Amino acid sequence: MKKIALLIAAVVLILAIIVVSKTITNSPGAHQKSTTLEILPTEAIAHMSQAIQIKTETPNDAYEFDTATFFAYRKFIEKAYPLVHKNLPRTVIDSFNYVYEWKGTDTSILPMVLMAHYDVVPVEASAVKLWHAVPYGGEVKDGYIWGRGVLDDKSSMISILEAAELQLAKGFQPKQTILLCFGADEESSGNGATAVVKYFKSKNKRFDLVVDEGGEISTEDMKDIKRPIASIGVGEKGYVTLILTAQKAGGHSSIPGKTTVIDILSKGLYQLREKQMPAKLIPPIKAYLERVSGYTENFGKKMALSNLWLFEKQVLNNLSESPSSNALIRTTIVPTIINSGVRDNVIPTFATAYVNSRILPGESQKDVYNFVEKTINDTNIKITYYHNYSTMPSPTTDINSKAFQRVETVINAIVDDVIVAPMLMVGATDSRNYREISDGVVNFTPITNAKGYHGIDERLMVSDFQKCINFYSLLIQGSK
Repeated sequence: MKKIALLIAAVVLILAIIVVSKTITNSPGAHQKSTTLEILPTEAIAHMSQAIQIKTETPNDAYEFDTATFFAYRKFIEKAYPLVHKNLPRTVIDSFNYVYEWKGTDTSILPMVLMAHYDVVPVEASAVKLWHAVPYGGEVKDGYIWGRGVLDDKSSMISILEAAELQLAKGFQPKQTILLCFGADEESSGNGATAVVKYFKSKNKRFDLVVDEGGEISTEDMKDIKRPIASIGVGEKGYVTLILTAQKAGGHSSIPGKTTVIDILSKGLYQLREKQMPAKLIPPIKAYLERVSGYTENFGKKMALSNLWLFEKQVLNNLSESPSSNALIRTTIVPTIINSGVRDNVIPTFATAYVNSRILPGESQKDVYNFVEKTINDTNIKITYYHNYSTMPSPTTDINSKAFQRVETVINAIVDDVIVAPMLMVGATDSRNYREISDGVVNFTPITNAKGYHGIDERLMVSDFQKCINFYSLLIQGSK
């Protein structure tokens, strides 16, 4: 018995030495200085302001699409960027999706795509009074450009065009062909990007790098790390919505039975919210944690992240505490719409709920269905797929690929002391369609601690706008 105790003690001591050694030797990288940013082009801020003022909202109902506004936006970019429109042939796809081709001198190199969308989500009428600027005013104040779409995603489109116009003015000629692709319905259907990819496939096109919106720079996500973290999206979660329908004879509200359809459905939804799908560290998130682990000033956290082989379960539990990090480690399921009843004095016969799920890579829509069915475990609730839109999780881009490393190099050139790490996109972007024709799809825009996405007071720091233009300029210059 004494020998066993000594053996256990020896094993524990060895493990402790390994853990402490890995923690202590996991030191932060050296400080690095970015290059000096080029100044903003003279008219860049005015162009960004004008872009915001054109109300390119995409409605849920395609029949309500305001073509006049989108034509006005086309006229605006044609006037604002004369060199782009003079030198880069444009293909218009499905009326308002644009592909500009900047022909390279070496056609044996696979082309690069810089992409963005210029449609925006509507501003809630009831929320207008809560804004500190006119939502479609394009105001510039307090170091910010304000307005719907300035972050999502007109900043990317205008920055790409500003960078292209700037390089054309300098007489720049790329070695690698560059495609500028702009979508008009990312916020509603994404059909434009699908049509563009179909067009490229008909031309047998493939790309070595596709850069779209997505990852950003944060100085707030991990308070114990004093350096900015640039998260490059390398894959997207899948998407599916299920409809839960409960049916039971209704009647007069003065003589209710023990249970109603609302009771049945509410119980099922409660059970569904009480239990989550299993958490797991998929490769991009594990790589993210490993890359940032050496920079934390919290020794206990550093020890856990430096030794995921031992502390993975604890790390997963910690990540589960925050909605934003919880979405990175599991398939999420949440009710978004509930319908039942016709009058206040009538017990309804039907109750329905729409349950939306964002699916982790490695899992499927069927896995979501099975989990919901097993968790609710009630034959009185019928479960069906909502066929309006669904997609499987995307493949992920290799963080050792030239595509990832190329973007990483540019980020290091424009941000001091930045930690660059891979990330999973929890929302959908147009670039998911491009994964059919490229192994190098990455999602990143150099915006810091973005504020107001799809909400109140959407705004972009002028200094970030400068970074965005420099980011795309360096990507273009790197094609030489």
